[in-house]
Amino acid sequence: MKKNPFLRTPVSRRETLRLMGAAGVAGFLGLDRHLLFAPKAAPAVLAYENLLGNIVRPSLYSTAPVRFAKQVSEMTCVARPALTEGPFFVDEKLNRSDIRSDPSNNTVKPGVPLKIKINVNRSSNGSCTPLVGAYVDIWHCDALGGYSDVSGQGNPNNIGQKFLRGYQVTDSNGAVEFTTIYPGYYTGRTTHIHYKVRLYNGSTTTYEFTSQFGFEDTLTDQVYLSSPYNTKSARGTRNTNDNIFQSAGSAVVLSASSDGQGGYTTTMDIGLTGVPATTSTVTAVSGASFVQGGAVTADGVASLFGTGLASTSAAAITTPLPTTLGGTSVTVRDANGTTRNAPLFYVSPEQVNFQIPNGTSNGTATLSVLLGTTTVGQGTVTVEAVAPGLFTFNQNGSGLVAAVAQRVKSNGVSTYEPIAQYNATTKLYEPVPIDLGEATEQVYLDVFGTGFRSRTSLASVVCSIGGAAADVVYAGPQNEFVGVDQANLLIPRTLIGRGSVDVVFRADAQLANTVTVNIK
Repeated sequence: MKKNPFLRTPVSRRETLRLMGAAGVAGFLGLDRHLLFAPKAAPAVLAYENLLGNIVRPSLYSTAPVRFAKQVSEMTCVARPALTEGPFFVDEKLNRSDIRSDPSNNTVKPGVPLKIKINVNRSSNGSCTPLVGAYVDIWHCDALGGYSDVSGQGNPNNIGQKFLRGYQVTDSNGAVEFTTIYPGYYTGRTTHIHYKVRLYNGSTTTYEFTSQFGFEDTLTDQVYLSSPYNTKSARGTRNTNDNIFQSAGSAVVLSASSDGQGGYTTTMDIGLTGVPATTSTVTAVSGASFVQGGAVTADGVASLFGTGLASTSAAAITTPLPTTLGGTSVTVRDANGTTRNAPLFYVSPEQVNFQIPNGTSNGTATLSVLLGTTTVGQGTVTVEAVAPGLFTFNQNGSGLVAAVAQRVKSNGVSTYEPIAQYNATTKLYEPVPIDLGEATEQVYLDVFGTGFRSRTSLASVVCSIGGAAADVVYAGPQNEFVGVDQANLLIPRTLIGRGSVDVVFRADAQLANTVTVNIK
């Protein structure tokens, strides 16, 4: 019969210090008094939290020994002229890359498939750098010349429909991609697509550029031979006699290539001038795994890296966590356009540890770092419902997992034991092999991470230790530290004598960073 892995029995302060070792004592004494001496329901909880604070707190309240190199762009910086917005722009705030459907009924507009990649760059003093976190809207008419959600001025009454409209946020390369159809035409204009590039400081627009692009007439003639384009009469306005295009020259006409499947692809490079120069690119990752390009979750712990993010280093000393620390704050603008202030654990000139605000919607979110009222860094991150990451003792997302061993004896008594000790010479944590004890004992590995509290069910959380399946008896919020999750894993006794083994953890089929533990 399995014993309750959550039972906690009193452990004296002296015993706690013995378990933590000399370096652990230093960490123990360095903990904030409100964490150490806050009233608790039972003295056993205090011993557990002393261990926990020594393990988790450095990951949240100090810098991590990881850095991300800035990505170098090989993109072409092409100046594009600004052109009229036209009468048919509607700010639908539809964050989507495939804009062919109408969200009201999910019908897809017919037409020849077209994929568009737009590379947005800041052009300044002869240099060209990716513009990260820019909002790029595109909109155009359907194959028969009608725009969605407008009426009049020669356009059909399409009020309430939202086809062929959407926006994306530029990634760390300044790029966005859209899937749409080759646009049709309407009287008085050649074939064209509108686009708008915007930057925000919170909810305030700080930069806006609007223009259009079109296609070579010979390609358009070929496309218009197919259905449903060929149900309209021949167009009378081409690139050569479109007044708007003639004012812009060849810079707005793009080439498109066949995708080999009946559609086309095109790429546009944009070099923008006059972009606010106060922002630098930041890279955001899970504050546990540090997997570059990985996702984060609402309520989860995240870290971002850049330069000039703060004027000093500072750590939060109270809860609820502050949203301004040392003059630095972080805003998160989610995929629905809602901006929230992020709770902060730690700030420094090159790193900020923070919590993704509760309520942040899934999708691409834009992060802005403000020093006072000035935006000093901006980047994007993907927010998902579940994105598990596991903390590690050495705070780099690899190696020995941040955890404690929980031993449940046959009489139900539960104790907690450290699985690492600090080496003052190497300045790294080294494993303390876990003794699985007598056959009548059960030993659990209580691991700490983030991003899996919203798993669909406990059954959706699976783990293997050293290749052997480990029962997951709990996976959810840790509750003592903001944003931190905990999973309790029953260590299989078949691992006795195996030494260092991998811990492979999944929640809702999403894989966490692979970490290690040592079994005696």
